[in-house]
Amino acid sequence: MTTSLTRHGLREVNREQVLRIILREGPLARIDLAHRTGLTAAAISNITRELIEDGLLREVGPARGKRVGASAILLDLPEDGPIIGAVHQGVSAIRLALCTLRGRVLVRSQVSTPRPLSPGETVALIGQKLHDLLADNEYTKTSLLGVGAGVVGLVDSERALVKRAPRLGWEKVPLGDLLAERLGCPVALDNNVRAMALGEALLGQGRFWPDFAFVYVGTGIGSGLIINGYPYRGAHGSAGEIGHITVDPEGERCACGNRGCLETIAAEPAIVRLASLQGLALQSETASPKEAVRRLASLARQGDEVARAVVRTCGESLGIALSTLTDILNPSRIVLHGAIAEAGDLFFSAVATCLHQRAFLTRDETIELVAPTFGEDAGLVGAASVALEALVLRAAGRER
Repeated sequence: MTTSLTRHGLREVNREQVLRIILREGPLARIDLAHRTGLTAAAISNITRELIEDGLLREVGPARGKRVGASAILLDLPEDGPIIGAVHQGVSAIRLALCTLRGRVLVRSQVSTPRPLSPGETVALIGQKLHDLLADNEYTKTSLLGVGAGVVGLVDSERALVKRAPRLGWEKVPLGDLLAERLGCPVALDNNVRAMALGEALLGQGRFWPDFAFVYVGTGIGSGLIINGYPYRGAHGSAGEIGHITVDPEGERCACGNRGCLETIAAEPAIVRLASLQGLALQSETASPKEAVRRLASLARQGDEVARAVVRTCGESLGIALSTLTDILNPSRIVLHGAIAEAGDLFFSAVATCLHQRAFLTRDETIELVAPTFGEDAGLVGAASVALEALVLRAAGRER
């Protein structure tokens, strides 16, 4: 006999499943949802009615064809309904946005952080800037369903805790709770690169890839791992920290305290140092390493041979690390993002050549290297996806 608890549990699972299918495939009619899920038309009717009442679905027009009635009306997540706040924290800047439930960026803002901010300063800054975005664009606070944040360092997403962020000097910061108290709404938290990977998996081309890695080269180097469509965090929530793979035990001291991490030879500050040693003056007194790397990428695209050599060296170093990642995860694709990727085919080719030379693959196997679906907005869309996953999709699967 089916118990009441089991029936409720199935309904919750089905609510979440319906939202995920619509998010992945686009607007669908009720009859199509019944076919996709294997549920009865009556069950789909009840589930979609609840989701419409909760403001998570909306009827958006008739389906093409000759069908008539409610079963032929397309359903989608509302474009003009609740909004999500998105916060992407980098080492040198914090980007903020308001997004639709599908992650479309409505308005955005950016603040430079030339020095590491304390947790209190960070919370105050995010609170003020999100308040300004809402007020300046005539959104009310009640429009904000919640906030997703992709942040620097080792993150326990279940507890919304920044466990360690060496570049910021943070240890065990309950950032999610601090932000929720300041903002007066739910907050979901994850590592910033893992957030980008989630954004690709939920909203980008990654919807159609069961397994992939998202690698970001910035002030540090990190990756987000997607397995069977979901982020893989590992036992302690730090899976994917490839920037701290030791590549030279006697090398330079890293911000994490170890020596010879990948970040010390292939992250933006290291790229700028290598360029300087080769006689390229990329960085003015006010320019950040990221701006300098963008300048390097531009020079490489224009044919500057010294710049092109530096880009190739960076790509080869990254390719060595990604060959190790490939041997462990064996993904079908790796998404590469960061200012150095603006060098285009030169950079991607250098990474691919070294990766395929070193990875344990047969001659007919390949790992496709691709750019992120959302380009420079990958961080913001990723942060919105953190909220979408925790505060919309999983929340829809909880008992009303």
